[in-house]
Amino acid sequence: MTDSYDEIPYQSIPFTDSDPENLAALGRLFGLETPDPAQARVLELGCASGGNLVPLAFRFPQGRYLGVELAARQVADGQRLLAELGLDNIRIEQGDIMALGEEIGEFDYIITHGVYSWVPPAVQARILDLCARHLSPQGIAYISYNTWPGWRMRGVIRDLLLYHTRGIEDPRQKLDRAIAFLAGFEPVVTRVDTEAARYLAEELKRLRTSHPSYLYHEYLEAWNQPQFVSEFIATVEGHGLQYMCDADLKSMFPSVLGELAEGWLDQFETLEEQEQYLDYLGNRCFRQSLLCRAGAPLSHDLDIGRLRSQAFFADLRVPARVNLRKSSAESFILGGDKEVQVTHPMAKAALMELTERYPDAVAFPELAAAAAVRLRAAGNATAAEDLNGLLSELFLLFTHQAVGMTPLARRLARGDAARPRAHALARAQAAQQIGHLATARHSTILLDDFSARLVEYLDGNRTVPEIIRQLTDDIRAQRLVLPGLKPAAPEKLQAQVGANVERFLQLFARQGILE
Repeated sequence: MTDSYDEIPYQSIPFTDSDPENLAALGRLFGLETPDPAQARVLELGCASGGNLVPLAFRFPQGRYLGVELAARQVADGQRLLAELGLDNIRIEQGDIMALGEEIGEFDYIITHGVYSWVPPAVQARILDLCARHLSPQGIAYISYNTWPGWRMRGVIRDLLLYHTRGIEDPRQKLDRAIAFLAGFEPVVTRVDTEAARYLAEELKRLRTSHPSYLYHEYLEAWNQPQFVSEFIATVEGHGLQYMCDADLKSMFPSVLGELAEGWLDQFETLEEQEQYLDYLGNRCFRQSLLCRAGAPLSHDLDIGRLRSQAFFADLRVPARVNLRKSSAESFILGGDKEVQVTHPMAKAALMELTERYPDAVAFPELAAAAAVRLRAAGNATAAEDLNGLLSELFLLFTHQAVGMTPLARRLARGDAARPRAHALARAQAAQQIGHLATARHSTILLDDFSARLVEYLDGNRTVPEIIRQLTDDIRAQRLVLPGLKPAAPEKLQAQVGANVERFLQLFARQGILE
């Protein structure tokens, strides 16, 4: 039978929450002296073609990275990218998790994303054994998995698709039949007025925009076994590990569900009980659990004073006018449209500073000083002294993933505005037509045909006007075909191309793509 991961390679992209900078920051928040992520030894089990691991190795040449993947096609894709980059601090090897032994050595961070729920119990046990045996004394393991109760409704879609594709062995045929079925099923579901149908309609809408590999490996694979978090915590303890937290830190705090829920949850004394009932209240379907060795000096009594030794970054949209004189709520925008309400003047000033300096990570003392300068200039010297208020707000913003935190204060390159040059990883990713670029903060920029061709021309040898003329010529000669582009006079087309180039250059500079 054809191997499904060779036939339908899993989309291999950075998983922001698995970034060792984030893992290290979370570990230090819980009292661990986590290893320096810039010099870390990192293992990824089930690394696909290295979309999560290679950007780390490129970003931190002093680190050491090993990716293990069973699917030969994905390993070959990853090795081809490494050969083009010439990196000597990373290996991507074909291997079976069950066959790994002591020869792999010790690691500061072990990442297993999109594997645990999708393998048999024996392999799950082996993953935990590898973490227990090969994790450094204060290192962290990241394991993602599907969870009950949220997956009960998603399981209905899985059961439905498995039934509809029964008898089909070929993965590609199975996927094609599932996609065709969903295209006809979704309009029907949207017209059925029941609570279950409304839930299914939302899930089908989400699937419509998902990568096909996600649809196949999540809903059509032989194995997909969600976990109860309480059982997961008990299982890892049986393997010499201890549960630290979830990468989505806010999920650990009952207060996010309101005062009544918080009071009700107080009756449950153990961590696993509270986490389990939180999952029930939130109908949670996915977790990214962080683990450490059983003997590591972990503390769940969080001290926000530990944030003083961290650095922060934020990519937000700042209100047109920010009142730094009063503790009035201001809406900062995260991503496309998520509003983040900030009240404390010191925090508002800090977010303004971080947003201007993104993707730089600013050490807390420097950030506090810069925010204080803004407040004093606005006539609010009293609030400028409230460092504890700033720490509290930063902690809340971090738990809600509006602010990033890292042990590494760094200033990143912005590039040459006259002759822009994309860094080697970006140019290699564009050349291999994988459809995305990894950003400096371990997220993803999706590429269309225009932006991919633009990256090709960002070699440092062309001026911006030369790049615009080259892209315009490519479009006119149909070497670059853009769906939906309407015919235009040469000068109008060049103006349109120029506007797009400027927009992408700003994006690339802000996301650390230019050097």
